[in-house]
Amino acid sequence: MPEFRCRLATATGEVVERAYTAESAEALRRELEEQDYLVLSIRRQSPVVAALRDLFRRRRRVNMKEFLFFNQEFAALIRAGIPILEALSLLIERRKNPVFREALREVHDRVKSGESLSEAFEAQEIFPPLYASTIASGERSGEVATVLQRYIRFTQTLMGIRRKVVSAFTYPAILVVMALGLTMVLMTYVLPKFQGFFSDFGAELPLLTRALLALSTAMREKALAWMGILVVLVLAFLVWKRTPVGRVLTEKAIYRAPLIGPIAQQFVVTRFARTLSTLVAGGIPLVSCLEIVGRTIGTPVYGEAIRTVALKVREGAALWSSLEETGLFPDMMIEMVKIGESSGSLAEMLEHVANFIDEEIEHQMQTMVSLVEPALLVFMAVMVGMMLLAIYYPLLQVYANSSTL
Repeated sequence: MPEFRCRLATATGEVVERAYTAESAEALRRELEEQDYLVLSIRRQSPVVAALRDLFRRRRRVNMKEFLFFNQEFAALIRAGIPILEALSLLIERRKNPVFREALREVHDRVKSGESLSEAFEAQEIFPPLYASTIASGERSGEVATVLQRYIRFTQTLMGIRRKVVSAFTYPAILVVMALGLTMVLMTYVLPKFQGFFSDFGAELPLLTRALLALSTAMREKALAWMGILVVLVLAFLVWKRTPVGRVLTEKAIYRAPLIGPIAQQFVVTRFARTLSTLVAGGIPLVSCLEIVGRTIGTPVYGEAIRTVALKVREGAALWSSLEETGLFPDMMIEMVKIGESSGSLAEMLEHVANFIDEEIEHQMQTMVSLVEPALLVFMAVMVGMMLLAIYYPLLQVYANSSTL
């Protein structure tokens, strides 16, 4: 969908400028007016310009670990019976991050002026979009501390998964860097040392030696040109990847990639299951839960599919059949959702699905790492072997020719 830049006036008289995606400017204007915004201007943003702005814009985000600590303290203060405004006042001064502290101070002021806690958090761009929806469910049920605790468990699980991913890929990443570094040293430093020596032979060098010498010369003499081309290509790819078409095609390409593709897709599925479980357990209606997940899932392919599922569920279709029609969710998950819908335990079933897929992800990552590590070691051995062969084969030829004379 196209992106629009909107200049809005809020109910408190504040003028803000925000980016939205919508099917058309008219539809976006109606949606914003329904949310009590006064629309001052709407202009469609070029996809390339939006991608460039998004690439070079400095994003303000709160650290996940710091945000987790804040919520643990916030939930403890609310459970102790301290009013929300007083709890926020106590926590604001304890934040060392100035961006985080300023955002909490604005949340405090908005709540003091009459806004709900969820609306105040939603107005801040540094907080996860799911957080405001979770808080809203707690405000409706009167159990803010309970939903905060549920959100804390959700965040801790995501952090645990990320730690496992980083741990699993650290050693392969080190091997890749070492392989590239070793190749660069051999091509730009070691091999040129022998170039003058080879020129004194007066005989034709082997094809491998000539090819590596030519590549080494190009890398040294045209290093700036190659670096410039590489930088331009990388920037062009990053800009293209942030366009609507680029995001979709990049995501589909990742899912089709061997080894990485299935794991990446399972990550999205387990996040969907865990997020939907958290929202359903908080008492939010299923259609609203799906709409929230569709906005916060973070991937265009699954986001569009989930929004389609929400529309079908709104029209009366079962969740499991709507998920099955997308072709993006595993059969095991479809069956578990079907059981959860029929038994009224959808949140619990989704939690079981997420736990099972997390175990599958861990197993597949271990398998992938066990395949990648020896492959990288073989690659390094082949590169070193080619260099040694290119250097010593001409010397062996000269020695063999001199022995026959």
